[in-house]
Amino acid sequence: MQESQRCRSQILVWSWSLDADRLSGETAEALLTEDEKARGRTFVSPRLRQRFVAGRARLRSLLGQHLGLDPRALVFMQNEFGKPRLAHHPSVHFSLSHSGDQAILAVSDQLELGADIERVRALDHLDLARRYFHPNETTLIGSLPRPDEQLQAFFRIWTLKEAIVKALGVGLSIPLDSFEVSIVTSPPTLILCPAGRPQAWWLHLTVGDYCRALAAPTGTDVGLIQRTV
Repeated sequence: MQESQRCRSQILVWSWSLDADRLSGETAEALLTEDEKARGRTFVSPRLRQRFVAGRARLRSLLGQHLGLDPRALVFMQNEFGKPRLAHHPSVHFSLSHSGDQAILAVSDQLELGADIERVRALDHLDLARRYFHPNETTLIGSLPRPDEQLQAFFRIWTLKEAIVKALGVGLSIPLDSFEVSIVTSPPTLILCPAGRPQAWWLHLTVGDYCRALAAPTGTDVGLIQRTV
């Protein structure tokens, strides 16, 4: 904590299980707007519906806790690319991501940021990399000797690129193959930046059954506080 306080900028990250969240059911729905409740009812699968409600309620709960406000009073808006913001607190930046039953929320009072989480699962990683990644990233993935190593590399690169796009807040108007990340460095680095975008970036990556990535356009040190709900 003392180290993070010496840093000029700070990011708080909460992680939790959507299936095991105590904030669920009627208690969770009580925090949602009528529009959010209606959106939840569009999910055919009860599990997906429950996860949406739990995720949205926890988002409100954590942001309300961060701001010292009633979670039900928070008003969300989106930019033209769909990036959400708090209507009455524009200086608070946040990014929510979920995959499977796991979710993360990153919040900063200083930095634009992006967060992404992906469950590592079998897919045609080489074909997807050739279609969407920078050629150098695809070459790196293909050079690894074992399929499991290739799959892990694919998800590391994917989550980092998604986090960067989310931080910029312009959706996929920036093609994923137009910039390049490196996962051979620790921490990972942005080698080729998206055209016309900030050149200095802070990146963070954790790996395992899920890959979690954070990105912020800053050249300064960042204090990272990680919490589990």
